Parts: sequence; structure tokens; C-alpha cells
Amino acid sequence: MKKKINSYIIPFTVLKPGEHSYLFSVEKGLFTDNNYDEIHDCQLKAHVTFNKNSAIITVNFHIYGTINVTCDRCGDDFDMDINLDSKILVKTDSIVHSEEDDMISLGKDEVDFDIAPYIYQYIVLSLPMQRIHPEDKDGVRHCNPEALKKLKNLEVKNSSEEQYRLDTNKLLQHLKEKPLNN
Repeated sequence: MKKKINSYIIPFTVLKPGEHSYLFSVEKGLFTDNNYDEIHDCQLKAHVTFNKNSAIITVNFHIYGTINVTCDRCGDDFDMDINLDSKILVKTDSIVHSEEDDMISLGKDEVDFDIAPYIYQYIVLSLPMQRIHPEDKDGVRHCNPEALKKLKNLEVKNSSEEQYRLDTNKLLQHLKEKPLNN
């Protein structure tokens, strides 16, 4: 993450032991600031709960809402639902700052915790490899029919090598069914 966004910074040193909840509106700027242009817009909330003990803070993330992405099948934009949960542990009395998979150690001189990089990473990593319009209650996808029709017309026919394999397989199957008589 390139720059800190003040609205995502938690001053954890002033938190008393116990549970503390925060609700953040995730803005499109979180993605554009990181040059991530696959998310065109978003309507997301991040409910973040800090459970502070002496030197360990458990941070639970619940991120939900919609993001606007491009359909890989038809090329139209659509709103994709997001609903994810994640958790990290934050150790607050380390000598130096370090990060591992689900554990962050903050140096003794650090007084706040920027959760923006984690919200960003959780959202981006939760996206499926292929993004296509979801099915409605009747099992129908609402891809652009005109785009699908054009793609069907552009469908590549078998190459000559693929056609040769298909023809050979058909001939072999035919010979199995009706062997040649000597």
C-alpha cells in the first residue's frame, strides 16, 4: 500500500483492554491509490473488531457489500457481492516492525495501526479468477446477449492439426465398430 489513508488508522495505544468495534466505508480511492483498476466502483463496509489484551490485539475483519467489475464473458460491468471474514494478530511490544502471514509485530515506537492495506488485500485476494455475471434465482446469467452473439460468430474453428486428430479418431472408432474384412 502506497500511502496511509487517515480514515483507516486506529490509535491502538489509547485503547483499553477489551473489545472495540469500528465501521468503515470502503471507498474507491483505496483501489485507485494502489493503481488497481479492475474494481471500477464499490459500495463496501468493513466492520473491524479489535480485541485488546496486554500485548496482543486480535483484529477481526468482516467486509461486505458490492464491487463493480467487468464480466470476463461479455465485457459489461456488473456489481459483484463481497462477503468475507478474516483475522490477524497484532503484537504490540516488539523491538522492530515485522509481518508474517496472519501476525504483525509492531515496534515499540508505533502508536497507531493502519488497517487500509489489510482491507485492500483481503478484498483483492477474495476476487475469483474469472468474474462473470452471477446466476439469478432461475439459474440464468445476465450477460450481454449481443456481445455473446458476436463472440459466437468469432469462434475459432479447429486448426488443421486438430481437425486431423478428430478425423483420425472418427476413423479409428468406425474401424472398431465395423472392422475391415480380409
